[in-house]
Amino acid sequence: MDALLLARIQFGLTAFFHFLYPPLSIGLITLLVITEGIYVYSKNEDYLRITRFFVKIFTINFLVGVATGIVLEFQFGTNWSQFSAYVGTIFGAPLAIEGLFAFFMESIFVGVMLFGWNRLSPKAHWVVTILTALGAVLSGFWIIVANSWMQSPAGYKIVNGKPVMTNFLHVVFNPYFLAEFTHTIMGSWEYGAFFMAGVASWFLLKNNKDMVMRKALKVAIIAGIFISVTQIILGDISAREVVKYQPTKLAMMEALWKTQKNAPELLFAIPNQAKQINNFAIKIPYLLSLLATGNPFSKVMGLDSSIKYIAHKDHITNLKPSMSMFPVAAVYATFHIMMYIGFYLAGVMLLAIILYWKDKLYDNKLFLKLLWYSTFLPLLALELGWCTTEIGRQPFTVYGLLETQNSVSPNVSVFEVGLSLVMFITIYLILLSFALFLFKKELKERAEGKDELNAKPKEV
Repeated sequence: MDALLLARIQFGLTAFFHFLYPPLSIGLITLLVITEGIYVYSKNEDYLRITRFFVKIFTINFLVGVATGIVLEFQFGTNWSQFSAYVGTIFGAPLAIEGLFAFFMESIFVGVMLFGWNRLSPKAHWVVTILTALGAVLSGFWIIVANSWMQSPAGYKIVNGKPVMTNFLHVVFNPYFLAEFTHTIMGSWEYGAFFMAGVASWFLLKNNKDMVMRKALKVAIIAGIFISVTQIILGDISAREVVKYQPTKLAMMEALWKTQKNAPELLFAIPNQAKQINNFAIKIPYLLSLLATGNPFSKVMGLDSSIKYIAHKDHITNLKPSMSMFPVAAVYATFHIMMYIGFYLAGVMLLAIILYWKDKLYDNKLFLKLLWYSTFLPLLALELGWCTTEIGRQPFTVYGLLETQNSVSPNVSVFEVGLSLVMFITIYLILLSFALFLFKKELKERAEGKDELNAKPKEV
């Protein structure tokens, strides 16, 4: 095991642990804008109780997310110095804006939101909650600007062998940005809806007359049905962007080894990297061609042709692509599991709306358990989506521009990276355990009527 592989594992695991938290911050605070807004205009204190309870969950999640995110940016200097030296003048700009503007904005308003309940009028506090949500989305905006530029670099020219920014707006609104941003933010909102629905269901399983959690569940499923259906549409749009700008990633996502017309969609497959075939596959004829191009009879570029496509890009000079560089099985599996979870989530929310319409939602213990068990599935889908995005970009850190093997720091030893990897994962596991402990404590206190902010749960 060399330093490059360890550095990749370290960044992948630290990114995985950090990404457990930002989607919930973005998703939950957006729903709290809705619940607090309902309170401000209806004066129904049940919605204030919902907001105040979930604000505490949001705050715990936000603080742990901040702690886990600091490590990521330091790794660009320690483990990936060649990457930083090569694209730092472009890649560093959105990261700096995120840290100096969006993150500070969010952090300031989180404090005001948390401690301003008795110091601000209801409308003023609601405005603070809106600004907190805006800061969370803006933070995600600039992070995705940086990542999407790595997927489809734009707004630059090569000067003395390095990319130099020529148009900041082209860097920000690169071809991959809009689809990646909307798909990720919508996924975060979906996670927020399922989280609120899951927590409300947990309380209703204990006491289905809990008026506050009935209303929380109602808000979550009404928001969730629109979000989950929209997310499927955005996923399709995002996949079409992959067709245009990352043909090798599409080939891996669909385990398509050879270019072909009338390409089928593989509902299930077992890719064989060594033989460049699928050992087993369940197919729907013509569907991949239809989804990728809008024409069921059109040609879809497989891994054989897409590799040649990359090799002939003008700014690639030393790359000698081979099939072994492209981890087909991992990308295929993560993409398809994510996709199936997305359809499942939409189905759950549709069923929830039907049960609510028939006035059978709150008394259906089996369905409430299903919602509770589904709480973290949107997070799993988000993590798998990022795996697809990042693993599918290989063998590049910047697609078609900089190879991963040329991005790692040259003087970092296996021992140094390995030791720091063990230390980081240990710390991250401790932080995760701490967050889960605090989440459980908040749930237990409210269930026992010990939560001063909510008092004993009101009943119908």
